[in-house]
Amino acid sequence: MFDHKTALITGATGGAGQHVVEAFLRAGARVVANARNESSLQEMRLSLAAFGDRLFTHAADVTDEQAVKKLFARIDTDFHSLDILIHLAGGFQAGKSVAETGFVEWRHMMSLNLESAFLCTREAMSRMTAQGYGKIVLTAALAAMSPKAKRAAYAVSKAGVITLMQMLAVEGKPHGIQVNCIAPSIIRTDANAQAMPNADHSSWVAPERLARTLLFLCTADADDVSGSIVELPGRI
Repeated sequence: MFDHKTALITGATGGAGQHVVEAFLRAGARVVANARNESSLQEMRLSLAAFGDRLFTHAADVTDEQAVKKLFARIDTDFHSLDILIHLAGGFQAGKSVAETGFVEWRHMMSLNLESAFLCTREAMSRMTAQGYGKIVLTAALAAMSPKAKRAAYAVSKAGVITLMQMLAVEGKPHGIQVNCIAPSIIRTDANAQAMPNADHSSWVAPERLARTLLFLCTADADDVSGSIVELPGRI
């Protein structure tokens, strides 16, 4: 499906990240897996060793402009093109009203979720525009469209991701670039299960199904899909 295609997946060692990395490897892609922590990437390389030289890793903080530039420079050197960007990197923080939220906490959410998406898509778009092709999928959240109390910084940062995606889709259309985002509810990860032990985990979004959605958005079958928010509410 993705033979000879290069995909960059940020947040690759997060709860859903390894499922997404493995799905793209199984579909034939060369995958550059990015995360902040080198040791977590080493563990990923061991667990996915069967895919051999199609898995590459690069530790970088994607909220740091220079680190992002170095990440994309390495892709230029090693592969000379970038076909797919899956931006999973981000974070969640809640529990305070707007009036209670400190500026440091606010900026933290904007940096993790929105600024990281801007830095990575800016680099990806310049390369994809030059080659006349590309697929980008960002990660928003249902919380951005159905806000709940005491999670303003998170919801606003994810709403910004949606607007960024829509702008990129408009700018990418003349250059053969499709840009979309997924908006999941709660993803069924170990960390989320531990944080909410009494919740109905069966209704949460399974990482495997999330990965299949991302795969579809990056295929030729989705060439007519751009500027779209794909909602993943889980099983109701």
